[in-house]
Amino acid sequence: MSEQKVDYSKLDVGHEFPQTTFNLDSSLVADYISVVGETSPLYRDSRLVPPMAMAAFAMAALSKGLSLPSGAIHVSQEMEFLSTVSTSDAITSHARVSRKQKRSIFQILTIDFSAFNQDNQKVMTGSTEFILPAASAGSGR
Repeated sequence: MSEQKVDYSKLDVGHEFPQTTFNLDSSLVADYISVVGETSPLYRDSRLVPPMAMAAFAMAALSKGLSLPSGAIHVSQEMEFLSTVSTSDAITSHARVSRKQKRSIFQILTIDFSAFNQDNQKVMTGSTEFILPAASAGSGR
């Protein structure tokens, strides 16, 4: 299934990205733990997934459906983790545009997201915000 990236300038408030399901297998989580230098045996010696690993994988899934221009700045992110996740879980990520506001030559884009496990239990919720060059910035105005 080939996924087309949506250009941010075409997004409107309420736009829902296609949901994405991903598996948090043990090798993927081990790679994450190694890269970030996690030293807690809680994650190394169990099937628990570090919450920020789940957030990183959910954001990576979102990025597959969104095209951001050069000069885009990721300015904030808020997350709430509602339950633990293990390496046997399949996570389904949902995302929608909750705010798009033009300010001078920039736009502020906020995307809300949530993630559910295979039992349809919400395990994470949050939002991420970007400052982007306004689509009309190159038009001479």
